[in-house]
Amino acid sequence: MTKRTSNGFSLMELIIVIVLIAIFATVAMTRTRTGLSTIREQIAIDQVTSDIDLVRSMAFGMHETMTIVFSIDQDSYSIYKGANNSRTAVEDYPNSINGVISLDNSNLREVDIRSVDFNGSTELQFSPMGDINSGGSISLNNKIISVQPITGKWSIN
Repeated sequence: MTKRTSNGFSLMELIIVIVLIAIFATVAMTRTRTGLSTIREQIAIDQVTSDIDLVRSMAFGMHETMTIVFSIDQDSYSIYKGANNSRTAVEDYPNSINGVISLDNSNLREVDIRSVDFNGSTELQFSPMGDINSGGSISLNNKIISVQPITGKWSIN
């Protein structure tokens, strides 16, 4: 009787290992994708709320009317300086391209501005004293940023 020695793995063993690796990789990718969309949504919320705070401070500091104009179709918003009849874009605003802050870029592509309502307008305007004309809300995916009248303080629902 000849004794057979094995020098490697059988085809069946290799197939089982490959299938197990594929299952684990699929589970890991699904969890990673879900986690990344939550992180991207939080980054967008942080961007918008930080810009609200900065624009309010700029209005007070420069004693100038400042306006954030949201574009739902473009998933972006722009910052303007000056009263309604003579306002100009703030083209050197941080994180903007010629004054436009876009949420439709490769890092935030899963985040959409669903709705903006400031008393029927898509504009959030700060007076030279840093007060806002009317409160309202901004909806990003399933999160809502509520902006309080007069103070401009925001909260996330």
